[in-house]
Amino acid sequence: MIQTPGIALYEKQYCDIQFERARLFRLIREKYKCTETLYPGSSVHITPSFYFPHVVYLDRSQTAVDFFADETAVLAYINRKKTYKRSAYIRFIAQDYAEDLPLPEGSFDLLLALFAPNVVQTCQHYLKKGGLLVSNNFQDEALTAAARPEFELIAVIRYQKKVYVLVQEEPEKWLRTTKNAKTKRYLKQASSGFAYVEAEDYFVFKKRFG
Repeated sequence: MIQTPGIALYEKQYCDIQFERARLFRLIREKYKCTETLYPGSSVHITPSFYFPHVVYLDRSQTAVDFFADETAVLAYINRKKTYKRSAYIRFIAQDYAEDLPLPEGSFDLLLALFAPNVVQTCQHYLKKGGLLVSNNFQDEALTAAARPEFELIAVIRYQKKVYVLVQEEPEKWLRTTKNAKTKRYLKQASSGFAYVEAEDYFVFKKRFG
């Protein structure tokens, strides 16, 4: 099958260095049954669409704009990789997610804040009551969520012995630990070049209201 430049870019930036985090999204889907997902600052990271059937991607970079411009190729790739029966739905919005978005408030049951700043402050109102926020605490996003009354920290997902593990008891302990975390190393030399080193804790918040 002929591979488009966009798909080749996704595979280079994520698959080739094992940065997809596919098992993370699979765990979230299996545990919480999320379907409608909002992903601010997504770049070309379309792995969530393999596990969640409805994903809106937000990014203003030219790389993302060019990638999603070939929506037919992106959807075809996702539909080959998806792990659910229904057809995949994707939407790409090329703008700064801090600005007002053409989206109804309270319409998503999962908000991803992964390596993107100020997602909690600018996008939490698009998350429905009872929906989930998942953050790796990039630029203190998880700490920001923990300080807001509308969010309750319910779990942390840790990477242990090459497996993502959901920890529901005392997730606050891991949030306290992350405040003083050392600088993380994300790439290591591998036989094929470089590989991503999973060094993140992913904090799961439930939206109480709003």
